[in-house]
Amino acid sequence: MHLITSTPGSTRRSRQRGIGLVELMVGMTVGLIVAAGAAMVATRQINEHRRLMLEVQIQQDLRVAADLIQQDLRRAGFRGLPANGVWEPAHNTTVAVPEKAASANPYASLSVSTGGDALYYQYAKETSAGQPNATNVMASNEQFGIRMVNKTLYLQQGLVNGQPNWQPITDPDAVEIVGFVPTISSQQVSLADLCPCPSGGCGTMPTMSLRRVTITIQGVAKSDPDVKRTLVVSEKIRADDVSGACP
Repeated sequence: MHLITSTPGSTRRSRQRGIGLVELMVGMTVGLIVAAGAAMVATRQINEHRRLMLEVQIQQDLRVAADLIQQDLRRAGFRGLPANGVWEPAHNTTVAVPEKAASANPYASLSVSTGGDALYYQYAKETSAGQPNATNVMASNEQFGIRMVNKTLYLQQGLVNGQPNWQPITDPDAVEIVGFVPTISSQQVSLADLCPCPSGGCGTMPTMSLRRVTITIQGVAKSDPDVKRTLVVSEKIRADDVSGACP
């Protein structure tokens, strides 16, 4: 008969069960690395989503402001009775009607402020009777404009109690306007073909200025100055400025 004996070391090894300390620490380290990587990816995605939402909001706010500006600019130069700007020859039906010269447009002025942060224009408004002002004389409340003050865009809507009525069209708590550049470009067109040339020579002929306004607006998100957007709008002035007269 043989007796089976065991040493103390082999007994301890046979009794080991589960994970050792080294394996546990390695596993925890790997898990922390994976969790940190997942957290970084999630944080990056959240930041990208937030930035995208801010960009969309700024773009929408600038687009709304630009639409309001364009709608108002389309009225610039409008006179209540456009026939005042048309030459009418003398004619005789039942009653002799003398020649009627075209009158200058009192609403033709278009200007940019000295600092370049405001645009001013005019157009005829409705009177108390609900009809456009057809007197060919500009009223005091027919002055309009666009300007930037304290990182906010404002639209002037006539006068209130004798003072310019400036209304904000952007929300400074959402988007700050850091750039507003209005530019007026014009092209001179001769109107010589519309004038009869007298026997003594044509001389100086009238000209028409075809004018266009281009406005560049730059906005920055209030909560993140790194989120910026720039919008450019262009609008042709409907009433062109005529200078000179037929000889």
